[in-house]
Amino acid sequence: MTKKQANTPISRRKFLKTSTMAVTGTAIAYGAVSVPLLRSDKLFLRPPGALDEKLFLASCIKCGQCLQVCPPQVIELAGISQGFGIGTPYITPRHGGCILCSGLPCVLACPTGALNHDLSLGKDAEMGLAVITNPDTCLSVRGINDLVYRLENLQKKSASSPNSTELKEILASLIKKLTQDEKKAWQNKFALSDISDNALLSILKQSENVDLKWIINFAGSCGQAQKACQVCLEECPLKDEKPIVFINKTNPDTGKKYVWPSVRKTCVGCGVCEEKCPTPAASVKITARLKWSEKQADNETRKDNLT
Repeated sequence: MTKKQANTPISRRKFLKTSTMAVTGTAIAYGAVSVPLLRSDKLFLRPPGALDEKLFLASCIKCGQCLQVCPPQVIELAGISQGFGIGTPYITPRHGGCILCSGLPCVLACPTGALNHDLSLGKDAEMGLAVITNPDTCLSVRGINDLVYRLENLQKKSASSPNSTELKEILASLIKKLTQDEKKAWQNKFALSDISDNALLSILKQSENVDLKWIINFAGSCGQAQKACQVCLEECPLKDEKPIVFINKTNPDTGKKYVWPSVRKTCVGCGVCEEKCPTPAASVKITARLKWSEKQADNETRKDNLT
């Protein structure tokens, strides 16, 4: 190189090209560092059969096939804030729990085995574990009937014209729990031709202004109201496996009797209990990947001073 060439100023085009590449490279590097999620601190509830988290993230190709075949459509895909986890499937129990569909279509649809193909039964899913996180609000612990509670809340929210969809759902659950005599009282009140469940529900079609006050009083006086809330078990897709048992307890300080919902080994953490829990903030929540243990169960059932 001659002395003249060494002293020749760099061309404008070359300077712009070089500086642009440098700025772009710096921005990419900064972005990679600044995105909080090259690794997320939040542990998501994954669909049934998900491999251990690190292996799952390495195996999942973010194809969304599990989401597409999910009958209740409760699977979501993680957004950009999840870094390496972007595009991976997860479930938000409060929005909708996994109902452990027959055949587990999400598992069958997974092309890589990130959802373990060896899993065929929902009762073996091991997604996480239900935990009674808010015992002070739990209707079971407080001795409150869930249907009466929901009806009263519905009245507070919309006394003049209750939400017909929500009311119908509550009444459908109520009617299933009525005795024949209680159904006849319902029939007489609303002048119905028979006491079939469909006929009893027909009151919603009779008038826009349902006698909600009478229904609340009726629900509170019938036999089903004597039992406190057990929605977490009643709605569980594995309820026959007894994932939650209700233990009669007595507060040693006050002498007050209450019922404690104890989560058992058969809970797989599907999230339906959290979804269906009637309290404003779910009293039971799913901890993803958590394994059941005797020690944990003992600790739960010893919480006698929480009411």
